[in-house]
Amino acid sequence: MKVAIVGMGYWGPNLLRNLVALVGPDSVVVVDNSLDRIAAVIPQYPAVGYCLSLDQALEDDEVGAVMVATPVSSHAGLVHQALDAGRHVLVEKPLAGSVDEALGLVACAEERGLVLMVGHTFLFSPRVERMTEYLHEGRLGTVQYATSSRLNLGLHQRDVGVIWDLAPHDFSILFHLLGEFPVSAKTSGRSVVRAGCLDVAFVNLSFASGIVASVDVSWLAPRKTRSTVLVGDRQMMVYDDLNNEEPVKIYDKGVVVPDPENFGEHQLTYRHGDVQAPYIAPREPLAQELTHFLACIDGTEICRSDGRFGLHVVEALEAAERSWHEGGRAVAVETAVPVAGEVGFTRSPLAS
Repeated sequence: MKVAIVGMGYWGPNLLRNLVALVGPDSVVVVDNSLDRIAAVIPQYPAVGYCLSLDQALEDDEVGAVMVATPVSSHAGLVHQALDAGRHVLVEKPLAGSVDEALGLVACAEERGLVLMVGHTFLFSPRVERMTEYLHEGRLGTVQYATSSRLNLGLHQRDVGVIWDLAPHDFSILFHLLGEFPVSAKTSGRSVVRAGCLDVAFVNLSFASGIVASVDVSWLAPRKTRSTVLVGDRQMMVYDDLNNEEPVKIYDKGVVVPDPENFGEHQLTYRHGDVQAPYIAPREPLAQELTHFLACIDGTEICRSDGRFGLHVVEALEAAERSWHEGGRAVAVETAVPVAGEVGFTRSPLAS
């Protein structure tokens, strides 16, 4: 089976490098409508196939899967085209530019029995995998709240604001770790560089379990930050993706509430225990993601970041941006549910 990669802009070359290492250059086809971008990668990958359009690539019956690494506004059209042609698809985050578009893609893939996977690459990070293990082991106890920050100076995107550009990373990590999706989103933010396009946003999420989470994203920050904190009633966990020595730390800290015999003894105490920083072997998340995608096509693995997961991320993104447009009020996150006896979905608001 050959795999076509659509788009040789910012992310496409990373997909190309990893895919060639996995399956060899003879099984890869590069698709881009820019001769300059194609010319830039030919010297390094002369044995790879090259096409100027997805239509041309799909004429090759040996192309069994398509990877889409293009601007968000083009995702729906390209993914639909590949699915309609009977090809499995891996599309970079987010799945689509709206919930309605995402719903259509998921329904199309399920109707045809095809793999539709969204490139939420951090789900394949060894660091996030270790955090997931700790949560499943109950190390943190009951999670009370979470915070996440993804800040930097740039890179401003032309077709989307900072929520749609950066928040998919944090949303996907949190939803994967917590094992649930939010019921409401409340956003404050500001457009500075371009009117109507958010440069900084502070998103508050509420979950049915009672967990609350805050996600801060910005293109206008003095220093780069990539951190996630989960606080449980037993322990606390910090993930700093910029710390290559100790990216994940477990803090044995908390508040002890005594059962006093009288009012005078009613005083809180604080537990300060050990801090653990486990060794986590480095592995490139993108290589893990592509290996997983091919295994899902073979039927040997269940997709960790399938179309429905990607759809729920888009639902949260749309609610978060809508909240900002509506003055920061809490907006219910609508969730898509299968229509009984049919291939397709309907949308219903979750109670907040």
